[in-house]
Amino acid sequence: LLTATMAAIISKGYKWPLEDSSSPIGSVVLLSAEDDPADTIRPRLDAAEADCRRVHILQSIKDKGEDGKPTERMFSLQKDIKVLEEMLPTLPDCRMLIIDPISAYLDGAESHNNSDVRGLLAPLAKVATDHKIAVVLVQHLNKNIGNNAMYRAMGSIAFIAAARAAYIVTKDKDNPDRRLVMPVKNNLAK
Repeated sequence: LLTATMAAIISKGYKWPLEDSSSPIGSVVLLSAEDDPADTIRPRLDAAEADCRRVHILQSIKDKGEDGKPTERMFSLQKDIKVLEEMLPTLPDCRMLIIDPISAYLDGAESHNNSDVRGLLAPLAKVATDHKIAVVLVQHLNKNIGNNAMYRAMGSIAFIAAARAAYIVTKDKDNPDRRLVMPVKNNLAK
């Protein structure tokens, strides 16, 4: 729901919550390994009043199988950064890339290994810088409830350490129907 709301804000130029600035209108590229575009993603985008013509869902990569025949496979952060680099110039108004969840696109890289994670995130950060887009990575939480929020993301601390800003979505302990979006880290603002 949060990423659908972010996509709506960007696709329509709505105001961001908690401040009075509007987003520049632009496109969003979405990689989602867990939600079906037709029965989950599109209804959420519609509910958030997104301009769905500006939300581009990258579902698979066309490739050749071992037999040389065309096949489709899941996007890989190890193999397909070049695909993003080729795609983004076709969307010159792109403002954001959402990857949900990041763990689905590691393609065998060890999510608990700091150097593996940084090795995947560094080229992604370069794409973001080169194309002036924000990258939103969604990561699930581990079960270590008592830990500092910095250590709640599944896998390596590198997922948080490499990010410029990180937030956690958690239940409000006083109201189980309410969710809180809380800052974990922010290197760019107060």
